Amino acid sequence: MKNFVAVTILSTLFAASAALAQFGADPNIVSPVAMSTKPPAGLKQLPYRFVDQPQPMSGQKFGNVSAVALTPKGNLLVYNRNAAMMMVEYDPSGKFIRTFNPNIAINTHGMRVDRHGNIWVTDSFLNVVWKLKPNGEPAMAVGARGEVAKWDDTKWNGMFNQPMDIAFDKDDNFYVVQGHGGTSSPGACTWCATYNNIVPPVTQGSDPRVFKFDKNGKYVSSLALPHADGTYGTIHSAIVTTKGELWVTDRQLGKIIVLDTNLKRLREISQPNLTSGLFEDAKGTIWLSSGMDGLIFQLDAVGKMIGYHGNPGRDNPNAQAAGRSDLIGESHYLAVTPDQKTIYIADSINGKVLRLERD
Repeated sequence: MKNFVAVTILSTLFAASAALAQFGADPNIVSPVAMSTKPPAGLKQLPYRFVDQPQPMSGQKFGNVSAVALTPKGNLLVYNRNAAMMMVEYDPSGKFIRTFNPNIAINTHGMRVDRHGNIWVTDSFLNVVWKLKPNGEPAMAVGARGEVAKWDDTKWNGMFNQPMDIAFDKDDNFYVVQGHGGTSSPGACTWCATYNNIVPPVTQGSDPRVFKFDKNGKYVSSLALPHADGTYGTIHSAIVTTKGELWVTDRQLGKIIVLDTNLKRLREISQPNLTSGLFEDAKGTIWLSSGMDGLIFQLDAVGKMIGYHGNPGRDNPNAQAAGRSDLIGESHYLAVTPDQKTIYIADSINGKVLRLERD
């Protein structure tokens, strides 16, 4: 039995290495690189300060924190890559309430809460989007779990290729963006070893695209978002603004692609920093997290930066050891309370939830 286990492990490692070699050899894969290390000159610093961070349940620690979201009650949801406690809930004061749906994903990524309180999450390795009831009970799954295939322009093939984020319009149609640029593959994931897509038939995240579905999960349409030079785009975040525009980020190119809800291109907004995560608060203010640039930004209705917070660069070990920091490892996604008093940042590099309070 021990020999069998050893052979299985070796076979798995060989397959993973082969997969990684395959991905690494693809000239269209561009590794993520931080853009500007400074906020634009003259941009005002927002009046926020870092305060105590939400803590995980006793005896546990956060994995990579991929997303945060707020419920209609004002509770904070944390989506992270610790399989024992992938979804954690806190009350508005930061008090731990519960952990639920452990091991719901192989690779947690995006999370949103719709206007009805339903929780939506993406599993970017097993290529599925989950809709959960407010209590966390699964209500719908979209995508073929653990499967990926080349795109068919005549119809949706029922599969995603690394879904990243979800957005909703006023009619409860939902939009899914996919494509991690081929830079993150199941072959690099230990937990993925038991799934057949460790050597997928297409490069994971190589089809940058935005999908539209009706409220029942029926496919409506999609739009490919390829790069002119053939490199794979990282289509990372999406929101539908109060104006009814669909904003989609291409993190690799540092831009926001603005569409209407029929997926017709309207314009593009270039940004000097990485466009990692978008959030529109209850007052209609738009916020942008800048990933490994270590900053967050406030935008106006046309996408112009009007303020920022954070220090350029990544967190340092001394600040981590102290449990407090004015630096951000990676501002992956963020959420802002309706009164704009509190900002939560999912730090996917340092495995923590940053909390900022307005002065």
